[in-house]
Amino acid sequence: MIKQKCVWYISKYANIAKYGAETRQAAFCKEFSKKGYNVKLITSNSSHLYSTLPKIKGCYFLDKSEKFDVIWVNTPQYKKTTSLKRIIGWVWFEFFVISLPLLKKHQKPDVVIASSLSLMSVFSGCFFKLFYKSKFIFEVRDIWPQSLIDLKVISVRNPLIFILAFIERLGYKYADKVVGTMPGLSIHVEKIIGKNNKVNFIPQGVSLDFYENNQQTIDKNYIDKYIPKGKFLVTYAGTMGVANVLEPILSAAKILDSKDNNIHFLFVGNGREEGSLRAQAETLTNVTFAPRVDKEKIQSILIKSNILIASVKNEKVYEFGISLNKFIDYMFAKKPIICMYSGFPSMINEANCGEFTQSENPIAFADKILEYAKMPDRELQKLGENGYEFLIKKRNFHVLSEQYIELFHD
Repeated sequence: MIKQKCVWYISKYANIAKYGAETRQAAFCKEFSKKGYNVKLITSNSSHLYSTLPKIKGCYFLDKSEKFDVIWVNTPQYKKTTSLKRIIGWVWFEFFVISLPLLKKHQKPDVVIASSLSLMSVFSGCFFKLFYKSKFIFEVRDIWPQSLIDLKVISVRNPLIFILAFIERLGYKYADKVVGTMPGLSIHVEKIIGKNNKVNFIPQGVSLDFYENNQQTIDKNYIDKYIPKGKFLVTYAGTMGVANVLEPILSAAKILDSKDNNIHFLFVGNGREEGSLRAQAETLTNVTFAPRVDKEKIQSILIKSNILIASVKNEKVYEFGISLNKFIDYMFAKKPIICMYSGFPSMINEANCGEFTQSENPIAFADKILEYAKMPDRELQKLGENGYEFLIKKRNFHVLSEQYIELFHD
């Protein structure tokens, strides 16, 4: 009997559906297991992203999800994303990941995917490659430390930046393959280590099971209270944070408030910038803020919109592309998308389902929204359908997993 190849997918911030979300890593693990691999997702029960993760006594908790194992590593809890406890948790997590093969019940991995964040998982990937001859795939979902520098999260002179830069270089140099969710990662890798032939673009994907079988309808009272009737509705759904740079959208709303009283902006979500944004919008009659809703319910809001919007800061790190999760939600809703973004273009242009306008340029953004508001309904509908078809055919996890599996044997 031929032994199944064993795949370990290491990611400190992964999650599974029963604890609040099926993340990218879990979706791929499900697909790998369907194709006959012995799959283990190794993650942590400490995260600022989810509040319902399992409480553990001891070092590990072995769980099941679909046809793959989930190993939860018990790591220190923290509240602030900038806290020292979070950094300690990164090191703690990797120590116990590296210790796992010492337990005889765990088959040694043939393939190890170390997915950032945290960057510390590069050490686990290098360890398994060196001592167990595992194939090491370094997955980059956020370019650290460049993102921290560009978004002014931390000073370029902070010692942590030098440590993270060293780990990043180590990952690019010693990984057998590098996978990026952004299309231009190879440009960045070439700048760091001088070659990019090991870089592969495997973007964010869509779990069709979730969108087709787990959708819920938002309460009617929510619709009545927050969604205006008879308006051309322009909706942003997601986090209201610094990286999302929503102030230019409000500036565009201000421009259109005097030009077209039928265009209305809806912001759905929350975040640290919410209070400031609400204050800036107090005098605007064409802006509504609505509370965050569960991912299972967001489609029932998006489908009531005419166009969907997003915004990304004009920073160096975005020269290499973006693969926003919200684009998945937006495309599935079959609505046109307009995004303020000046970096490496992908998804929207590939699908022909909307347009990019210059980042942090509210005038160009307002003009484009006005242009779309004047389009016939059939043209808007066609753009939305383009995005949906692109998503289903080229961005579902079944298709993307086949690309990933090719790397296991390459």
